[in-house]
Parts: sequence; structure tokens; C-alpha cells
Amino acid sequence: MPSARRIAVSFVLGVAAMIAVLTVIGVVLTSTDALRGVRDWDLSISSDVADHRTTDAVDLARFITKTGDTMAILGLMAAVTIVLAVLRKWRAILFVPMAMLAEITTFLSVNQLVGRDRPPVEKLGPLPGTYSFPSGHVAATFVCWVGIGVLLVAYGFVRSGVLVAIAGAVMAASMAWARVYVGMHFTIDVIFGFAMGVAAVVLVVVVLRVRVVRMLSAGRS
Repeated sequence: MPSARRIAVSFVLGVAAMIAVLTVIGVVLTSTDALRGVRDWDLSISSDVADHRTTDAVDLARFITKTGDTMAILGLMAAVTIVLAVLRKWRAILFVPMAMLAEITTFLSVNQLVGRDRPPVEKLGPLPGTYSFPSGHVAATFVCWVGIGVLLVAYGFVRSGVLVAIAGAVMAASMAWARVYVGMHFTIDVIFGFAMGVAAVVLVVVVLRVRVVRMLSAGRS
């Protein structure tokens, strides 16, 4: 395992790169005249979705979005940490919290720097005190569930890990739909929320040198 200093430096540089890249993308997408057509397309989706909501779909979207709320995510992280502590997997304990720290730091920074207003449609649920770009719910869902899948693969439970990671990606995609459906985000916001989650997981895999690729190869042999 790399030294604590190397981990810290690599992690900080990685998060800084995530913030810089997503901020540039966010500003370009939401503020430049050249991409006005993209923003119009984005708005048309939110407006069309809001105009054609159904009771059943609203109930489903509200349920899905609650699974990505802060307390739900913290509860899941706490459960994973307790299990790993009982198993004395001290290195693994760092993985999901570090990935979540990368996601939260990037989200809060980019969210404030870009400052995109939420869609001008009826919101279903309490309005967060943050802006629209990118989606933190989507990123947090991806990080938690796919992160668990990565850990399972890294410790030799390849098939289970792959299944959990796939399920996590599907859950993040479902969260993306739900956040657009309840009017909290534009489509572009959830796309880059998904990308932010992927980047956070990949960053920590690289920083901690988690041997995921090698285990996947061994699982296929």
C-alpha cells in the first residue's frame, strides 16, 4: 500500500482536477451562447416531463430520490464501515469514505462555482439549498453502491461484486430519472452527476491501488 503522504497528495490533486474539469464543463454548458441550443433542449425535457407526470410515476420517483438523501447514504456508509471493522479490513474501510469525500468536495465546489438555477418547473419535494449542476444524489448513489461492488471484487468475490456494481449503476441511473422527474435537475445535471460518481470511484481505486482489474481477470480464468 502506498504511504499516507502519497495517498493524501494524490487524492488532493485528483479532487482538484475533478473540480477544475467539471467547473469548466459546467460554465461552458450553462453560460456560453454557442451552447444555447443544448440548454433549450435540456429545458424542453424538464418541461415535457413536468407536463406529463402520473401519480404512480411520481410516487416511484419520490421513493427513489429518498434513497439518495443524506441520511440514507450516511446510514449505508456506516453499515459498510461497521462490517469492515468487524472483519478487520482496515485498508478497505478507507475506500468508500474517501470516494464519498471526493464526491462531496467536488459537488459542493462545482455546485457553487457554476451556480446553475434549478429547472423552472414545479418541484416535488423540499427544495435543497444548493444549485442544480451537477446532481449530488446521482453521484452519491453511484459511489456508495458501486464502491461496495469494487470492494467485493478486490477481495475476491468477483461475481457478487460485479452484480452489486451493475445494480449500483442501475440505481444511479434510476436516481437520475427520478431527480429529473421531480423537477430538481436538468438532464445535463444528472449526466454529469453520474460522471462525477464514476470519477470519484476511479480516483480512489488509483490512489489506494485497489487491484480490481487483476481480480476481474482472475475471475474470468
